[in-house]
Amino acid sequence: MYNHITGTLESKTLTDAVVDANGVGFVLRVPYSTAAALPEVGSRVKLLAHLHVTDDAHTLFGFATSAEREFFLQLMTVSGVGPKMALAVLSGGRVQDIQQAIRLGDFASLKKIKGVGEGTAKKIVLELGKILIHQPSEADVKAMTKKAMAGAAVAPGLDAEADLAVKAVMQLQQAAPDVALQAVQRAFSELSAQKGARPAVQDVIQLAMKYA
Repeated sequence: MYNHITGTLESKTLTDAVVDANGVGFVLRVPYSTAAALPEVGSRVKLLAHLHVTDDAHTLFGFATSAEREFFLQLMTVSGVGPKMALAVLSGGRVQDIQQAIRLGDFASLKKIKGVGEGTAKKIVLELGKILIHQPSEADVKAMTKKAMAGAAVAPGLDAEADLAVKAVMQLQQAAPDVALQAVQRAFSELSAQKGARPAVQDVIQLAMKYA
């Protein structure tokens, strides 16, 4: 098991870095965010590492931050998502932006990432949303809302999270707007009564899908 690799950066591309550590050259697959953070070739570098072992190969993955590595490992807990797909998702933008999309059930944004199909995007939203349970900050919600709600709201008067829930149910269940809206309202009411507080968007989406 490798925790990190420290040495001289021998070469780098958008997807790989070669680090010479005490005369041994390690090839590490890296996400775009890590590639962008790498220093000039010939510089000293430290990359957090994860070794993925299969019957056919031992592949090292490198990350500039612990947040990147942790999210990479979380993505691989989703059924059908291996290291190649996890790396593709991680390369789709900033970690916090991708995690925010998952929290808000915005699987349409995930589908825009190269290599991520509709089925995989749905699985990530539904399975990983429970892991990313921490509520986003107000600043993060505003940033995500501005991006995700460039178009008109599904129904006037809905707040940002409710509108995103309705859109997610419409897309995931291929439901009509009025059906999705009623399902979200029912789910919101039931969860609010159970929890005694405003429910998380992910919980609302998952319950509303049963009613759509």
